[in-house]
Amino acid sequence: MNTTTAIWKRIRSGLLAVVALAALSGTALAQQFEKIENIPRQDIPAGRFVSIAYGIIWLAILSYVVFVAAGVKRVNQEIAELRRKVDRAGGGGGGGSKA
Repeated sequence: MNTTTAIWKRIRSGLLAVVALAALSGTALAQQFEKIENIPRQDIPAGRFVSIAYGIIWLAILSYVVFVAAGVKRVNQEIAELRRKVDRAGGGGGGGSKA
């Protein structure tokens, strides 16, 4: 009996939502389109702003790439230096176990 009551409450809530949506859509359909003429135009230099924005974005991307490339170069130099140290210390076979 409890589940039947819950089901009817859900059905009633759903029907109430459908009725509310139907009432609101009727209001929207009653409105009419009116064309407005002679609106004062605003000239905004959008092209300039877009160009500046793209320039800033490309500058940020280029800076990031240069920063990452410098980091990779530094890490590669450190790896080469460590390999030289290992070779000088006599541990050189370059092998070892990779687990």
